[in-house]
Amino acid sequence: MYHSIVRNVLRKSFDQLNRGNHSAVVAQFAQDAEHWFSGTHALAGRRTGIDQITAWHERLSAVLPDLQVRITDITVTGLPHRTVAMAEWVDHFTTPAGDTWSNRGVHVIRLRWGKITAMHIHCDPTVLDAALAEIADQGRAEAAAAPIGTLDLPSGLRRA
Repeated sequence: MYHSIVRNVLRKSFDQLNRGNHSAVVAQFAQDAEHWFSGTHALAGRRTGIDQITAWHERLSAVLPDLQVRITDITVTGLPHRTVAMAEWVDHFTTPAGDTWSNRGVHVIRLRWGKITAMHIHCDPTVLDAALAEIADQGRAEAAAAPIGTLDLPSGLRRA
């Protein structure tokens, strides 16, 4: 039953993201949460804390205002004090010139008592690099900005 509730909450969170309601998404994070996105592009990097996570969502909204994420599967394991959820997805967005792009990936989400303590987003960064370069060339300067936070790996991982 608990896992079903978590799946439903996550689906609703992605629905809010698709509606552009980033504040509803950010409200689900713990104050000291970690947010990490693969790659070295403008959306990549490791952020800690609500301020940096909010800034990242503001950038996401500015760079990909019509982003739509379709969940293909959600897996949940653990108990309320230590839950891990994985959401597989396919996204779609358009450039200012009207070109359509798509990527696929997975969110790995750690929750404690209903709050997100860590979110790691994995997708094909080469697709996103190319799309963001095109978007920057078409006038959205934030698509070429330096990542918010650091380019460190998520906590618990080290470079080989």
